[in-house]
Amino acid sequence: MTKHVFDEPYVAATILNRVFNDQSPQPAVYNNQVVMATSIGLNAFALSFGAAYAGLTEDQLSTRLLGNLGVLPNAGLQVAVRDYLVSVGKANVGIVALQLGQILSGLEQATGDQAVFNVAAVAWNKELELSYAFSTDPANDASGPPERDDQSVTGVTLSLTSGDDAISLTAPEAKFKSTANNDTFLAVIAGFLSSADAIDGAAGVDTLRATLAAGATVAPMLRSVEKVYVTAGAGAEFSAARSTGLVELWINGPDASATFSGVDLGTTVGIQNSVAGGGALTVNFANASGPADAATIALAHAAGNGEVIVSNIETLSVRSTGTSSGTLVNSARITAAQAEKMVIWGDQALTTAVTGARVSVIDATALTKTLGLTLAGTSGVTVAVNAQAAHRITLGKGADTLKITGLAGTEAKDINLGTSATLAASAIEVSGFASGIDAIRLDAARATAKAAPGATELASIAASASLLEATALAATTAGANKALAFRYGADTYILVNDSVAALGANDSLIKLTGVAALADGSWTSA
Repeated sequence: MTKHVFDEPYVAATILNRVFNDQSPQPAVYNNQVVMATSIGLNAFALSFGAAYAGLTEDQLSTRLLGNLGVLPNAGLQVAVRDYLVSVGKANVGIVALQLGQILSGLEQATGDQAVFNVAAVAWNKELELSYAFSTDPANDASGPPERDDQSVTGVTLSLTSGDDAISLTAPEAKFKSTANNDTFLAVIAGFLSSADAIDGAAGVDTLRATLAAGATVAPMLRSVEKVYVTAGAGAEFSAARSTGLVELWINGPDASATFSGVDLGTTVGIQNSVAGGGALTVNFANASGPADAATIALAHAAGNGEVIVSNIETLSVRSTGTSSGTLVNSARITAAQAEKMVIWGDQALTTAVTGARVSVIDATALTKTLGLTLAGTSGVTVAVNAQAAHRITLGKGADTLKITGLAGTEAKDINLGTSATLAASAIEVSGFASGIDAIRLDAARATAKAAPGATELASIAASASLLEATALAATTAGANKALAFRYGADTYILVNDSVAALGANDSLIKLTGVAALADGSWTSA
């Protein structure tokens, strides 16, 4: 790729998504990122992108970036990038990640010492092409592809035994010999994975799938095994304290309570395939003792309303993902006693109750599907969501602030004007809102001022025969590019009008359940 191509925002967004997350965002998220990069500039965008990973150490960041670039294992390079991050400051990790992606892309024909990166550069450029194609195809409504185009390097599948197994490239027996490709290691019988086992996955993206018996505690020695999937019995514990290079750690279920311990802050911990009545997963991260630790949890096909308990993490990133069917709703309770900020993002709907006395910010603006959020055991939280779905937000105690962005814009979810029932279902619904205490901040796609209707006009709206009729009258009363609060029935609604005065599908509607009167100072529109 030539220099001028690297200067394009769409290339920068693709590189950063792949280098940091090994993921291609769905089109709506990607388009927002490109717009942001165009608006603020590539360096500022890269800094903003990397800020979410500031809680990781320089060593963790180096391993994460180089691993996703496909150039590990390479101890010398890993140390060099780590030291470079120490030198420039890890606050600049976004720019470093962008530079690394650009440099590798230009090494397809490198000679001399850099010739060792020829193959990795070819694979990286192919990955960027596939990623860009995915993120610009409107038919794709879920993030992907999750892995590189590496089907040609599928490795071996090896099964662990009831004994003490040692798997590596140099193992004397073929049944214990890993490869430099994408290997899979199986311990599907409870007890076959133990603390006495040692697995060296070498190069490639390697996967371990294991079953733990109820009450068992295992701490195997894992090296360069990037993904681990655990099915655990009640009270089982998987310790990652002796694991290096672990990128993703998943639990199936959990159908009963289980624990992950010794987990590196750079490892994403996930719940998948949970069922109704699922148990709790307790996650204990290693070295999480500073004032600004950050970690990521993920939910995929997790509809069981289980619980994730995380301690000693100040910034918690929550990714909701799954299939591209659009029908999945992940559901889990999140308890994070020390969390101060929570970032919710992804491409699948999420229903969650957040418990955390220190939580002050919940940013869900990068979630492209419906959020059902209940604040439990919180006080004075700022919640930020976009208008791309009919979110359901239940506020908690204290003076909460809800910010809704992108209202009445092209990316906002269309309101359904078929009937009053369909209109209500397509509105953003807020429960637990206390007028005069809580606040709602509306950020429309274009400048939108608050309308100032008279008492007679508001009375006419309230007397309408249906919600649909009331909303239509509110639209013409407010006028183009205006927001108007009105009462209908036992609730207060806020209509955000687009550039057309008449009610249309591109307008946005917010329902404040049970609010009889909305104080003017409790809401703003811009």
